[in-house]
Amino acid sequence: MSTIPSSTPPLRTTAATASAPSATTANGGAASSVPAATAVRPDVQISSLASRLNKAENGSSVADPTLSRDQLGDKVRQNIAVVTYTLTEENKARMAREVPVPADASALASAAANAFVNDLKGPNPFAGLSREQLATIANDDSGTFTTNERYAAHRQAYDEEQQWRSQVVAQAMAEYHASGKLTNFFEAVLDHFNTLPRTEQALYPADYATDLQQKIDLDFNYFTNTPGEQGGGHAQSGIDVAGLVKWPTMR
Repeated sequence: MSTIPSSTPPLRTTAATASAPSATTANGGAASSVPAATAVRPDVQISSLASRLNKAENGSSVADPTLSRDQLGDKVRQNIAVVTYTLTEENKARMAREVPVPADASALASAAANAFVNDLKGPNPFAGLSREQLATIANDDSGTFTTNERYAAHRQAYDEEQQWRSQVVAQAMAEYHASGKLTNFFEAVLDHFNTLPRTEQALYPADYATDLQQKIDLDFNYFTNTPGEQGGGHAQSGIDVAGLVKWPTMR
């Protein structure tokens, strides 16, 4: 995990008592009040989340349509560096003082994100959201979502991506040992890439899709070291399947 960049502005807090540190909004301002984490109807929670997602989608800097692909990728990497802060007790306590905007039913999601950061083996409050929604939360620098909510969303997307990569590599090795080819693997990787949010796509090499399509068209047989042929030859020891597709780390 990355450390908090020196450029990250410190949270502005109001005077706090010894027993209860004051809360701040996610963009650093003092919170007027923090609602108690009481039960809220599911439809209210969903409505609140939908409203916040819409606000973040339109208010975050990554939503700027004038950004080039490289500029977008740089902003996403900066966001990753901010939200994947070093999980010391001091840092976690500081981030836990942030409250969402608005601090209504969504305070429950914020509290759940704080709990998740304190125990990464626990349930992620954003499990079940789409990758697009997770990317919207993780890249929200408008102050709508707290840092810990952004962390939880990024971690959920990261875990899902790692799980998918492990599965597709296992399928690739089965394909390779059966036929000497990886064409189906490259097709699956390209299909997956095309479903990713544009903020995630911006982390990949600019020629990523083109390179995969060329590999698909070549239909290379790694047993015979020739394109298009079936059968013959033997499996190479130690073939690096993942290394053939230029995956970014996402961290």
